[in-house]
Amino acid sequence: MTSSNDRILMVLDNLRTGGTETYVLSMGKALRKKGVQLFYAGGNGPFYQEFVDAGFLVEPIESAREPLQARRQHLIECYRACMKKHSITIVHVHQTPSGFLAATAANELGIPVVFTLHGTYYPKDEAIKVAQLCSAVISVSKPVQLFWQRRGVKTTLISNGVDIEEFQSGFVSRADVPSLPPDATVVTYVSRLAWQKATVCNMVLRATKTLRSEIPNLHIVVVGSGAQAIHVHELAKALNKAAGQPYIHIVGEQTDVRPYYAISDLVIGTGRVALEAMACGKPVLAIGNHGYVGLVEPSSYDLAWDCYFGDHSSVQKPSPLLIDSALRQACRDRSKLKEIGGQGRAWVQNHFHITQKCASLLTIYAQIKSGGEATSMKKILYVGWLGFNNLGDELMWHAFYDLSCKYLDPTQYKVIPSLPGVDLKDLSPYDTVVLGGGSLLIPGYVDVAYRAVEQKKNLWVWGSGFDSQDQVELDSSGKLTNKLITGQDKMSHMLQKIAEHATFFGVRGPLTLQYLQQAGVGDGAAISGDPGMLLIPASLPAVVDKSKRSTIGINWGTSYNRIYGKNETAVEDGLVYAAKKLIKAGYDIHLLTMWGPDREAIKRLYKKIDDPAHTILDLELHDHKRMLQLIKGFQATINFKLHANVLSAAAGVPFVCLAYRIKGIDFAYSLDLPELLVSTDEPQLGERILSCTWEAIARKEQIAAKLAASQKKMIENLELPFIQCLL
Repeated sequence: MTSSNDRILMVLDNLRTGGTETYVLSMGKALRKKGVQLFYAGGNGPFYQEFVDAGFLVEPIESAREPLQARRQHLIECYRACMKKHSITIVHVHQTPSGFLAATAANELGIPVVFTLHGTYYPKDEAIKVAQLCSAVISVSKPVQLFWQRRGVKTTLISNGVDIEEFQSGFVSRADVPSLPPDATVVTYVSRLAWQKATVCNMVLRATKTLRSEIPNLHIVVVGSGAQAIHVHELAKALNKAAGQPYIHIVGEQTDVRPYYAISDLVIGTGRVALEAMACGKPVLAIGNHGYVGLVEPSSYDLAWDCYFGDHSSVQKPSPLLIDSALRQACRDRSKLKEIGGQGRAWVQNHFHITQKCASLLTIYAQIKSGGEATSMKKILYVGWLGFNNLGDELMWHAFYDLSCKYLDPTQYKVIPSLPGVDLKDLSPYDTVVLGGGSLLIPGYVDVAYRAVEQKKNLWVWGSGFDSQDQVELDSSGKLTNKLITGQDKMSHMLQKIAEHATFFGVRGPLTLQYLQQAGVGDGAAISGDPGMLLIPASLPAVVDKSKRSTIGINWGTSYNRIYGKNETAVEDGLVYAAKKLIKAGYDIHLLTMWGPDREAIKRLYKKIDDPAHTILDLELHDHKRMLQLIKGFQATINFKLHANVLSAAAGVPFVCLAYRIKGIDFAYSLDLPELLVSTDEPQLGERILSCTWEAIARKEQIAAKLAASQKKMIENLELPFIQCLL
């Protein structure tokens, strides 16, 4: 990684408000947070103050398109003087001709140069010449990488990154556009009004002539300027006149587009605009320089990224008729658009977070400073009960891996899951050991963490929990009144040392935390929440057929009678009683499987319920995404396995937790929802399950709001060690 002594010079043709300039500004802010000192050299423009405010020291150097030989030498000397004056350590160029001039100056001074190719539009000979002067070349999308690879330019792929905090839904400041009614359906086109993008803008405007008959309150806002802006203005003026009212609003170039995203129901854009709009929770119709991609939704995410939202590749050429059809379909259901917007924000957050992109760029800087040699890759061992097809443990591993992809540079970190065959006694190959999600604060797994302490490995405890079959006694506030750790001096010692050594110690819930406190851990640990709550299903489309009866999900299985009451048959019979009553009351039942060995128990339950017309026997081990989608369509769930409850909570669906050991109680109390617990040793179990289910259904909205608040906090807790770079 670079140090705070690094002095990076960013070079652009000018400070206009396009995607390339916005990329440099956004990345610059992220680099500043890492202590990098930033400088800018190039032409002036509307973004001048934004660059200054972001921490750039600006040195204006005008770069004429085709300078005369004498002028060219003068400009190279200006760049060289700037680099010497500020003791620049790395030069990062983005355009031509400024990139060629600056790279030439840097080469003369022996300063390494990075070149980011933002598209395929560069004059080929110029771009190749600049690349030949550089120590590293970056592409911002797959099509760009392939395009230049075919022309002999090898690049590293680092996509645009978006600051999720800066671009978010519910942005306070909303644009004030004159003559825009408060109930308008607003479609916003954001782009430079030049090249093919101006043509697309004109197509959008022409499409509205027929659209307004079906969507009379449709208004178009155009953000941007460029060489062809005058033609867009003329067309808008003619269409407004024909309509007898101003429904097309051209607001020109804007240094802050967020207020315009805020007022939009739909954004038409490409490249960085698409990512920013989606980060703001806005649905995107992707049309760019290359062509048309369409409405960006979960089924088309891969396609949109592969085409870079129509900027570098596309599905087909756009036309007014095609755009008319797309807008007509999209604007028909504004609530659906909001749902798609929420999905888009989650996707951008997971795949295009500026923190991760900044880490990748810093790695490139570090490599070229060391003469191009890759720095040694750090290895992270994720410890969990993996490789046994248990959905709960597998989904927590995937949650950790997804955050690793989001925040860690893949050229610097390799994450290894503790699958069967991984030697947990030999930790010498690893730099960091992560005790992951699941009930791992028990003998065996604690020994692994303690071994990491002894071998002086970096250590995280990331959402782990304690579990046992011991009974717990709690007062009205949820405080333990009985001892869970007695006569276990060795275990207490290991836990204390782990807490002293760990750079992050987050646990599943309050019972786990109190267990650790009884062991003498003190303030070394805190509640992070269960990693299963990292899943973001609130925006996933629910699988609901409104023509059918409402459904209650039931998860059943086995723990081989190692449960409270030691009688799984009694629990099964209680479920049968509740299921029959629910069916009689008008509900259908969907039986869910979390683990392969649970299938026999679920088949037995299905047979006992004996109502195939209203019971679905689902023996498939769905992945967590499909399971979330199913659960979101249920009125409530009744669950035996812990992570069936976790998935229900993450989906915002009330659940009845069949608490058969401490872990279920720990989770329910972490959400402050102990009323959803039914212990498996309770008398009249069937009645208790049924009454708790009725309460969950009756309080569904209230419970869902509480679950959402808890989930938000847990996500913040579990992402914290990544954000703070505690690896």
